Amino acid sequence: MARNLRSFIDGMPYHIINRGHNRMNCFNYEADKSLFFKMLSEKLSVFSIQLHAYVLMSNHYHLLITPEKGSEVPHFMQCLGRKYAAYYNTHYERTGTVWDGKYFSSGIETDYYLLACYRYIELNPVRAGLAATPAGYRWSSFHTNACGASSNIIQSHPTYHALGKHPLARLKAYNQLFTEQMSDEELADLRNVLSHRFTLTAVS
Repeated sequence: MARNLRSFIDGMPYHIINRGHNRMNCFNYEADKSLFFKMLSEKLSVFSIQLHAYVLMSNHYHLLITPEKGSEVPHFMQCLGRKYAAYYNTHYERTGTVWDGKYFSSGIETDYYLLACYRYIELNPVRAGLAATPAGYRWSSFHTNACGASSNIIQSHPTYHALGKHPLARLKAYNQLFTEQMSDEELADLRNVLSHRFTLTAVS
């Protein structure tokens, strides 16, 4: 199960969502997502944070991460947000905030909930009607976690690694998780936990 915390714990996985201000688009074009992805890769390394799953949507993004030091998560989010906002405002000749002043975050305590978060994140484009299957959406970790595409940004969580004794077995087991849609109960549980937000100083 997940729990809401006011501090981040070393080595605990977290599901994080950040949205554009007033739900505005924070990614207008593929080039925006490509640049954000590059910034994300750099900041993960700087703050010693492992990324297990992600999806970039038009007006928000999801991350499934594990920090080496929990105290670095707020710094990571602020630095990533500020760097991208500087690009966005310059490129689109605008001023003001890009992100909501708060991001959603939940700590993950069980293997079941961790795998549910993997599914929730990578099925997001399907629920939004942007693709018929997770594989049909480019900006998602599904291509690595389910299809075996190489990645210099995704690191397997031990729970994912335990799905099989070798890579092909893990890919097969992971794909099995996507043979059925998430139940209404699972979706409600995930959304209920994420409805409680961590406060983050607004970044422009």
